[in-house]
Amino acid sequence: MELKHISELERATQHGSGELFRLGMGLLFMVGVMLFAATRGSGEQVNVMLVVAALVGGYMAMNIGANDVANNVGPAVGSKAMSLGLALVIAAVFEAAGALIAGGEVVGTIRKGIIDASMLPRGETFIWLMLAALLAG
Repeated sequence: MELKHISELERATQHGSGELFRLGMGLLFMVGVMLFAATRGSGEQVNVMLVVAALVGGYMAMNIGANDVANNVGPAVGSKAMSLGLALVIAAVFEAAGALIAGGEVVGTIRKGIIDASMLPRGETFIWLMLAALLAG
């Protein structure tokens, strides 16, 4: 095998390992969401619907976050004003800050302003309703 072919093989391997790392980080996040939801259940029994709803919500959060990041820092990265790594760090900091600062108000609006809790006889009905809203959106 020639040296040229070996260097092409090395480049392809490096590219593949980067893709595998990104996939692994996404899966690690989803497993973390699943474990967080499973440990928040009441009593000994794990509510499967709560875990499924959390998984769908986590997946949607990754998609919405990726869309926000692409819209906000895409031009800066494309024009080489900042590196992709710096853009991702900035985006992660501000996405997390936005969720922590305004997340409680969003939950409060859903709890009091959008859904009337007296119309839902059980907590599982609320989970089904939110899961349907996630899948429809």
